[in-house]
Amino acid sequence: MLAVAGCSLFGSGKPQPAELPAITGASALTVAWRQRIGPAGLGFEPAYAQGSLWAASSKGRVFRVDVESGKLAWEVDLDKPLLSGVGTDGEVAVVATRDGNIVALGGDGKTRWTAPIDSEAVAVPLVGEGLVVVRTSSNRIFAFDAASGNRRWMFQRQNPPLVLRQTQSMTIDAGVVYAGMPGGRVVALSVESGAVRWETAVSQPRGSNEIERIADVVGDVPVVGSRLCAASYQGRFGCFDAGTGRPAWIRDVASATGPSMDSRLVVLVDDKESVHAFTSAGASVWRNQQYALRGLAAALLTDDAVLFGDAAGRVHALGREDGSTIGRVTTDGSAILGRPVAAGGMVAVQTSSGSLYALRLAR
Repeated sequence: MLAVAGCSLFGSGKPQPAELPAITGASALTVAWRQRIGPAGLGFEPAYAQGSLWAASSKGRVFRVDVESGKLAWEVDLDKPLLSGVGTDGEVAVVATRDGNIVALGGDGKTRWTAPIDSEAVAVPLVGEGLVVVRTSSNRIFAFDAASGNRRWMFQRQNPPLVLRQTQSMTIDAGVVYAGMPGGRVVALSVESGAVRWETAVSQPRGSNEIERIADVVGDVPVVGSRLCAASYQGRFGCFDAGTGRPAWIRDVASATGPSMDSRLVVLVDDKESVHAFTSAGASVWRNQQYALRGLAAALLTDDAVLFGDAAGRVHALGREDGSTIGRVTTDGSAILGRPVAAGGMVAVQTSSGSLYALRLAR
């Protein structure tokens, strides 16, 4: 009898998440449409530009979808496995293949050029200001001319002994490429030449072994106005002057996903799966601890809410002002691994089993 009842008497030993918090207020998160696009993993999330959502599957299919109707504008099969989602400015869409190349498509889906890179891409290609910028597992950053595919410059840093196997995003703004690096640092590079404008530390590696010393900058490095924010694994989180790299404020909050921000707030999912909101000056506004152990992906801050997906395929919406739950929707039940994407009044998510969803938050 004890053998049969062991699980119920003593539990499985694995911590379980608490009950989902109740939805408060009058908000409602609903599915506007769904489009099947094929399986994808970490590093695959949609991009929004010029009224369209652009997405890719790991099997090599690339899609352009009208954001209002959910109808396919086109679908292209590159017949090559892909490493990450689509980077686009609406004119050029770029994906990275497993065989060490990047492929640029035009707005009509036709291939414009292909260029080799030295190893696997570890970030969604960044497209903007006439460049395609790609980060590789060798810790190099390559910049290509968006029109021709000719290489413009290359930046390199030596890798620490151990680095995270995760997607590291970059940002391009006002002639500068901002990139989070292994070892807890952020660099600002000139769009024209790749020269270092400045370099700063988000956190310093610390610990008695190489695993404890992993402090890579993770996720997005967003820039709003003159402020840039970044977070590090097993490290800290803070905001910096985008022109000089000087710290504005830093907090002892570690993350595996990176922040989202606007001119008023900065939000972050920490390494314990608590969701934080800070003012732009670094003061804590609220902290929601009700979603621990649910496999949270990165959060998106919008004008109306803070949204994030989880390992069960749910998307949750929290109120900006107090962090209470104001909406929730279930997708296809598979994990949402990427950050939700703001898309013309809606929010888009991509599931790991292969669906692209557009969601509306009614208030």
